[in-house]
Amino acid sequence: MADIILTFSGTKTAQYRVAGLPAVARALNEIARIEGFAGTCRCIALADPDWTPDPHTRAECARLAPQIAVIFEGSAAAAMGGDVIDGETLIMALADGSADRQAMAQARSHALQGATLCDLRRAGRRIVAATGKDADGIVSRYLNRPISQAITNLLLRMPGLLPNHATLGTAFLALCMFAALVGGGEAGVIAGAALFQAASVFDGVDGEMARATFRTSRQGATLDSMVDAMTNLSFLIGLIFAARRAGDVEAAVAGGVTLVALALGLALMGGRARANGEPINFDVVKKALRHDGKPSLLVEAAIRLTMRDFLALACAVMVLAGFMHALLIGAAVVALAWLAVTLGVLVAGVRARPRQSRSAA
Repeated sequence: MADIILTFSGTKTAQYRVAGLPAVARALNEIARIEGFAGTCRCIALADPDWTPDPHTRAECARLAPQIAVIFEGSAAAAMGGDVIDGETLIMALADGSADRQAMAQARSHALQGATLCDLRRAGRRIVAATGKDADGIVSRYLNRPISQAITNLLLRMPGLLPNHATLGTAFLALCMFAALVGGGEAGVIAGAALFQAASVFDGVDGEMARATFRTSRQGATLDSMVDAMTNLSFLIGLIFAARRAGDVEAAVAGGVTLVALALGLALMGGRARANGEPINFDVVKKALRHDGKPSLLVEAAIRLTMRDFLALACAVMVLAGFMHALLIGAAVVALAWLAVTLGVLVAGVRARPRQSRSAA
């Protein structure tokens, strides 16, 4: 395959961070992904006679396109006589939703040549906006995501920040929430409820950063799931302390029942994920109910109403409205029902394995 020449109008656009990545590194990744290219690529800054990329840009190019040998040049004349791809056009076309081949054709024809830093900034926002998931719940899609993606856009401008740092940020919010619930009195309960919802919103940032910068990993997914579980359990434990401090023994006992049911269910689902060689996650029940085609409207409604984004907002609103007693009583009923369904799904999965093994044999 012939060598490729990747051009940019200058070093400012070539090294501009588009959704957390230098534009040249993002363009090289797309060339490797779309073209399947493995060879030498000359990256040229047309308006600058000398181009010496900073270490971060070089490192990201090597990470995102390890099969491409990159030569950085700053001579406009060097761009003649090869398969020329305009890097800014390629990034903008893909961010605007063009199909892979269509975007590559535009980049070869330089259909959008003359991109400015504002154009690349807009492309970065569109890339982040596409980091949502099809499985997002109602609250996540219409409330949490717009906020978390605005935060992600800000964090991706800061050099050195990685998705795991955002995960630790969620853990920090959870610790602040727990401290407020346990030791803050009535005002602490209000602050804890608000921080619980804040943690639910911020929880989306690490995944958005990872998907925007091609840093998704098994370890990151496991850490995120563990922090989610810790946040949920910490909120419940904090409410139990708050109820006991207020003399509401009935609610405190109900919270204890909820805590045991949730901890047992989460431990069983985590064990199942490990046994299957998967990253630790807590979507076993949801996946099982959706496994055999589209679930009924009732089952789908139950799934949506028990997703973390909806529960976090509902719990925060109930606590802020002064219905902590009703919340803990209701949570115990829901948690026991959820545990029963979880056990049923896990047992059914264990029973199905021998049948699958026999049919495979």
